[in-house]
Amino acid sequence: MKKNFYLFRFLIIFTTFYFLTATTSYATKLPDYVLNTLKNDLPQSSVRFDGLITLPDGTVYLPVLPSNPKKNPSGKIVSTYPSNKKLSQLPEVILFDSNFALLKVIKNKGGKITVADSKNIPFVVKTGLFPQDMLVPPGLIIPEDMKIMMGDLKIATTNSSVNEIFKNNSGSVSSDKQTKFVPVPYMTGKTLLVTTLDSKLLNVIPADSSVPKFTLTLENLPKFVQPVSDDDYILIATAGKTYIDVADVKQEVLAKKIDIGYQPSEIILDNKLSKAYVAAVNEHAIFVIDLKTMSLAEKIKVKGYPKNIAISADDKKIAYIDKNTDDIYILNLDGTYLNSYVYNASNVSKIVVTEKNVYLLSRTLNELQVIDEEIKDIIYKQEIGKKPVDMLYIDNYLYILSAAGVINKFNLNDFSCETILKLPESGFFKKLVMVPDSNLILITNVSDKKYYVYDYVKNSVLQTVETSVYINDLKLLNKRLK
Repeated sequence: MKKNFYLFRFLIIFTTFYFLTATTSYATKLPDYVLNTLKNDLPQSSVRFDGLITLPDGTVYLPVLPSNPKKNPSGKIVSTYPSNKKLSQLPEVILFDSNFALLKVIKNKGGKITVADSKNIPFVVKTGLFPQDMLVPPGLIIPEDMKIMMGDLKIATTNSSVNEIFKNNSGSVSSDKQTKFVPVPYMTGKTLLVTTLDSKLLNVIPADSSVPKFTLTLENLPKFVQPVSDDDYILIATAGKTYIDVADVKQEVLAKKIDIGYQPSEIILDNKLSKAYVAAVNEHAIFVIDLKTMSLAEKIKVKGYPKNIAISADDKKIAYIDKNTDDIYILNLDGTYLNSYVYNASNVSKIVVTEKNVYLLSRTLNELQVIDEEIKDIIYKQEIGKKPVDMLYIDNYLYILSAAGVINKFNLNDFSCETILKLPESGFFKKLVMVPDSNLILITNVSDKKYYVYDYVKNSVLQTVETSVYINDLKLLNKRLK
């Protein structure tokens, strides 16, 4: 009897894996009819890259892939538990006419998370399989007679590393200081993710507060922190690690590790927000991350060791500097990946690339240099504020920040430049952070505990915010975290 059970289990898993690899519908996403049903009946639901379904109220559904899928399904729901329930009523078991199913994550009488009692789950569902790359909620209890559905999927414990990042360390945050204030319009409801130079903590600061609401513990000093996918996830790379952690903001877990084999150092997003391009510490390559599947899509071999990577507004090319030689290269993203040398420059702090030109900031020469990509030489130089450190490309203008507290505005149409703002003398200014869908830019000060809210249309600092932490890097979420 035991031998027959294992044979049956092998056949079920083999059949399901064959189905997974033989068709694409279930490999990386849920079937279209399921997605359409969710869109119509639960429009606020979101589907994670591994198939996990989350609702705003915290409800979670696990997809179950059928071992014996029916052909030509209509996508009709044929049964639920409790019976005769609509999807909008959030039943515990949902079975489609293809034998695809959804199981709701619930709590038992002891407060442990589990699924419906197995006697209420149709046999055809029990012979299915969870997606093998899915991270189920840590601590999930699966009934013994349903363990076959797990395949090789592992369930993390409630105190496993997948939860470490979202452990609340609010006890380390000082509460003896007035923290609340009224933010300017367009900043209300947003959250700042702040890292420092010497701490493994990621400070989570609401836009109406000057101190962290809580801190998230990283594995090591951060190399980058990057919100993606409508801020549902945060990509995190730390020193000494070869992988990128994918933090699920809604589920408050580390949902995945994307291992690129080398230590990630920088990240940029394409303008469609569908891909991330990652440079590594010691590799002649730029790695492409697919933000829909949260997986490594491609490794592009390039010349030199890329740093200061920048992408053009049309997503057609990337410019970067070889950290060993200071040579500047252009990588075409048209599929040919033609990698061409442009110019050699030293002490470059920032690059912007357009259709024909590369714009770079020289920290030692205190100037903006315009490089023509075709003739491979400087065609224009412009003196700017001392120690230029960052710039943003907005509506055919460059807004350039100098560490000394000067903002220059450079017109790309006629190469005219003006000093439009002189910030307070104190401190070392470092970054310009665009606030989406607004005229606002956040300006950080790495030596003083503060940042500025600047309106580039009005050319005015609207608000100065003192914080309880030094700001080395800052990213903005268009939502509040719990």
